[in-house]
Amino acid sequence: MALLAFAGGFEFEYPWVLLLGLVLPWLAWRLGRTGPLPSVAVPTLRGLEGLGRKPRRHSGRMRVAAGLLPLAFIIAALARPRIPSGDIPDPSKGIDIMLALDYSRSMAETDFRLNGHRVSRKEALVHVTTDFVKGRPNDRIGIVCFARTPWLVSPLTLDHAWAIGAMREAELATGTGIGWAISASTTFLKKSSDRSRVIILITDGENSAGPRPVEMAPVAVRERIKVYTILIGPEMVTPSAAANHELNKVARMTGGQFFQANDAHALSGIYQLIDQLEKRELIQKRHVTWRELFPETVAVALVLWGIEFVAFGWLRKGIP
Repeated sequence: MALLAFAGGFEFEYPWVLLLGLVLPWLAWRLGRTGPLPSVAVPTLRGLEGLGRKPRRHSGRMRVAAGLLPLAFIIAALARPRIPSGDIPDPSKGIDIMLALDYSRSMAETDFRLNGHRVSRKEALVHVTTDFVKGRPNDRIGIVCFARTPWLVSPLTLDHAWAIGAMREAELATGTGIGWAISASTTFLKKSSDRSRVIILITDGENSAGPRPVEMAPVAVRERIKVYTILIGPEMVTPSAAANHELNKVARMTGGQFFQANDAHALSGIYQLIDQLEKRELIQKRHVTWRELFPETVAVALVLWGIEFVAFGWLRKGIP
């Protein structure tokens, strides 16, 4: 297993082999140290003291370096240097999210505040949802708008700009079919990948058309889809009423949570909380291929040894 990696993906598969390089300084000292003078027995050398310096054991520092540098490349080659040439594992935090947004006529009420101005519930919803979507670049996000019946605004996609544009163009209609919205969102998530799947349902009223939300929740449970429900409006539901609220039951049944928001700031905070709750670090399993640099490294070592042989062996033959 590779332990030593560098920028650009370059790494050594067996970095422990590089420890052999610690021998090189010892070899440099051993081969380059001074040795005894060649000599013959004479009565005295006093008259010859200033005639020369002590020679090194071998041909000097250059010869030693020329011999050890190729050895360093051989050690590096044994450590298996390599660079990636195929796909690389790409850690991401991507999940699949289907936004189920209430587009009933009541969403036109201008009782929300956004940046100090009174705006409609729809305008606040679109603004905050846009920020949420932009903050999840690795997620596939789809949008279902619903009134009496649901309609698909955007399938699951990474083209968030397109999804946001489609959401802005959707028109309000009559009725509030929350149960149908859960059913439709679950259907569009069924054919998803093995990513985590989440529905975020936002509404400002009670179910008035189609099946009850709790009747559709078991479908999401079977598909292992978590449902977060958000009730928006100027008036907050009391804690006792919230405990028995149908949206709260749906959230608990599916492993999600129930929230309330009475202004754009609160809705933004809920989105941020869900964002943190649903962060997932998924390692996408991809095939990785490597280009081995062993041949090139050995070739460099052989070239250096060839240069050493020519420079110190053939051109500089010793004189007997």
